[in-house]
Amino acid sequence: MTALRKILTEQETEFTPNFTRAPAAKLYVVKSNAPAEAEAADGTLKNIALFLASPFIGLAYIVALPLVGFGFLAVLAVRAAAKYEAVKTVARTVRNVAMVIGVPVLGLAYVVLFPFIGLGALVYVAGRAVVARVA
Repeated sequence: MTALRKILTEQETEFTPNFTRAPAAKLYVVKSNAPAEAEAADGTLKNIALFLASPFIGLAYIVALPLVGFGFLAVLAVRAAAKYEAVKTVARTVRNVAMVIGVPVLGLAYVVLFPFIGLGALVYVAGRAVVARVA
């Protein structure tokens, strides 16, 4: 039976639904308590900040592009070299040496950065609580 014939035979049979229709959803308009001037000023300040930051964002892209390109080439070279057994042995050795060197550096980074990350999270949560209490 073809799909078209199946559709035609299903359309010819009478269909009686065995369910009740759900009531339509009601739409509500919630007005903001903030005045329109404050929203317009906030948007203007955001646009000014983006205008002033855009050269630095462009500079970050310009600086990062060669690094991303070299990283991509390195990944392709490693994938191509991984097909050979001698290279796999060397790669394992290099990986083990890199892990021995990298793990203390990573541990130091955690020890140095986690207090600042914790303080930032604490300030963020406290700020949200203050804003919720004021509003």
